[in-house]
Amino acid sequence: YKSDESSTSDINQKIKPSEACSLCGNAELDWSQQIYFDGADISCGEFGWLFLYHNIVEGSDQCLNFRAQFFGKCCYTRPAGAGCDLCDTGPGSPWHDTRQDKNVEFDGDEISCVDLQNKGRQRFEPSGQQCADLKNNFMSSCCFEKCSLCGDTNLNWEASVYFSGEEVLCHELDSKIFVEEGISADSQRCEMSRSFYAGNCCIVPPEEPCNLCSSNGVHFGMNSAVEVSYEGEVKTCLEVYHSLFSRREQSSDHCTDTQGQLFDQCCEEVVTKTLPPASASADYSFENNVDENLGGQYSAPVPIQTKSPTKKPTPDFESWYTDSFSSPAQKPTNSIGSFFMLIAAGLMILY
Repeated sequence: YKSDESSTSDINQKIKPSEACSLCGNAELDWSQQIYFDGADISCGEFGWLFLYHNIVEGSDQCLNFRAQFFGKCCYTRPAGAGCDLCDTGPGSPWHDTRQDKNVEFDGDEISCVDLQNKGRQRFEPSGQQCADLKNNFMSSCCFEKCSLCGDTNLNWEASVYFSGEEVLCHELDSKIFVEEGISADSQRCEMSRSFYAGNCCIVPPEEPCNLCSSNGVHFGMNSAVEVSYEGEVKTCLEVYHSLFSRREQSSDHCTDTQGQLFDQCCEEVVTKTLPPASASADYSFENNVDENLGGQYSAPVPIQTKSPTKKPTPDFESWYTDSFSSPAQKPTNSIGSFFMLIAAGLMILY
């Protein structure tokens, strides 16, 4: 590298860092981006050191020439929101993941799909033409619809299987390993994985889920944090509730037996609300929980405890109450007068 003496100071007279050329000006610098410069591959972040070492000052001709040459690769304007998601297929469409081990050519350089995804989020607006071009050119190569182990049935979060000689939980197999392995929904590996693991990992959701603290249409409050023994393990009442709700029918022997064993420990004795018929409208409700750690799946609803309303006085009580205090100023006066009349009558009799 040789500096232009007409546009730089003497190399022995160092400029201050605040005076050095800024390759991107007011834009953001992509420090990790690699470019070819002066016979070598360097990162865009190294330009700051080169400018300082060779006394290339901000606003000089050399500074502006470097900026014009490398701005497109090294600089970007950060989008206002989350940025462009390469694998986002839009609302209502299946979720797509990024291929972990795939490389593509972007702007003349080989880059991994993961790095390209990050670059799109850093640089491009979701509604911009650059984002649209990125998806048109690279979505088919870098993105895939992940294989769903259980499809329309429920994933058993408590079950485990052996994968490549190691015991893994079913939900780890579905949400993590399938992504790392790049197993797409339309692949033979997906079909084979389902045939191997669905029997242990997938369960058909019950038609009428077992509710630990509900009996004969009457709903009771729950002591969620209380720990109990269930199927040989110590679990909270809330964990038992979720397990029953996702796997057992309300009319099953298992549900009935568990209620008989744990009702007194897990459920409040005070009735909180009567379940209405399915066709009736009522203010009884369940709180639906969407767990992001579970891939956006709905977990069993948590019952919201509601207190019984204060009883309204009967009509007879209201009538008595109203008559007794309808004229508060008059009633005490009459009572005092009657009292003195009785005293006077008694004195007359004595004399």
